[in-house]
Amino acid sequence: MIQDKSWDKRILEMLSGLEKIVNAICGMRNTNSDAHGVGSARIEIKEREARLIVNSSIILCEYVLDVFDSKK
Repeated sequence: MIQDKSWDKRILEMLSGLEKIVNAICGMRNTNSDAHGVGSARIEIKEREARLIVNSSIILCEYVLDVFDSKK
């Protein structure tokens, strides 16, 4: 998502934080996925981390869709 430089600095910082969460989720998915084999770096994802991943993903998707809808 391309960020608009006219947005408030705090909004841009929040989006940067969400991007870090997404990148961490991608890293965990690549490390833990059966599609990539079971490597020595594989970690166990507990239910609390799974909830954080799912809820963060939902919130980020809702935000992106809201931004997209507002530009129609």
